[in-house]
Amino acid sequence: MNRLKTPVVAIVALLISAPMMRAQLSKVVVVDFERAVVESEEGKKASDKFNGILQAKQGEVEKKQKELDEQQKKLQNGARTLSDQAKADIQRDIDRRTTELQRLNEDAQRELQASRDELLKPIAERASAVLGVMAEQENYTLVIDISNPESNVVWKNPKNDITEELIKRINASSAATGKTEAPKAPAPATPPASTGTRPTPPAAPKTTPPPAAPKP
Repeated sequence: MNRLKTPVVAIVALLISAPMMRAQLSKVVVVDFERAVVESEEGKKASDKFNGILQAKQGEVEKKQKELDEQQKKLQNGARTLSDQAKADIQRDIDRRTTELQRLNEDAQRELQASRDELLKPIAERASAVLGVMAEQENYTLVIDISNPESNVVWKNPKNDITEELIKRINASSAATGKTEAPKAPAPATPPASTGTRPTPPAAPKTTPPPAAPKP
């Protein structure tokens, strides 16, 4: 009878410990990749430069908008005093300025997009390489980018958030390599763990609004 108890106890103990062993082997972490890029030392400098470009474009658009507003006000105030020809001339000028303002706004948006990519994409690529090395060294099973709206993450344990550590490593990598090239992750024996959706360069800082659209 005693001989039967030992195997049963061992089996029960194994069944209880199996989920714990799997939990220990599995290491899932989360990272706000966009914040890591923008809040790194290089990212802050790039963001400041981008904001300078953004403000210049805003000033240009606002100047054109003011000129258009003045013409609209002139037409409104002269509704009873101006001749039909004068009003027609002002209306044509308003139409021309409206078209110019719309084109200016569209061009500004394209230029800002290009500037954002030029400034932040290289930093995002470096951050992605640093994250790959980090995942390899720490044996992460899965890295989830919570800055991606498609991640569907509804809760995270702060202990599993590696964003701050990634920022530190991005800064250290930039200083060590002189910002000339990103580190390369060692080739693993097995395919690297998935990081969910591949990180993409972050959007421009959201604290500053884009150029204003022309008023109708």
